[in-house]
Amino acid sequence: MSVNLKIGFNNNFITNSSYTKFLGLTMNNTLSWNNYVDLLVKKISKACYIIRNVKTYMSALPLKVIYYAFFHSVMSYGIIFWGNLLHSSIIFRIQKKGN
Repeated sequence: MSVNLKIGFNNNFITNSSYTKFLGLTMNNTLSWNNYVDLLVKKISKACYIIRNVKTYMSALPLKVIYYAFFHSVMSYGIIFWGNLLHSSIIFRIQKKGN
């Protein structure tokens, strides 16, 4: 069932969109976060690649700084919205594999 809802003010109407990006979080018109999780998988995979490549050249403290800068900050942003999805388990598997 599709609802044709028109919202506007002074003859200026808001256009319907299949997805939107707000404050860096992308969601679609069904309030699904799957597109955002797919984007996170790409970003987090790059962070794991960086950490794996520099692991042999650095001690634990600089690696921890790199982890929090490239991985943890990206993963934790907006987790309250997307973290409970079944689709988000991919991200948590990548996190465990990267450590």
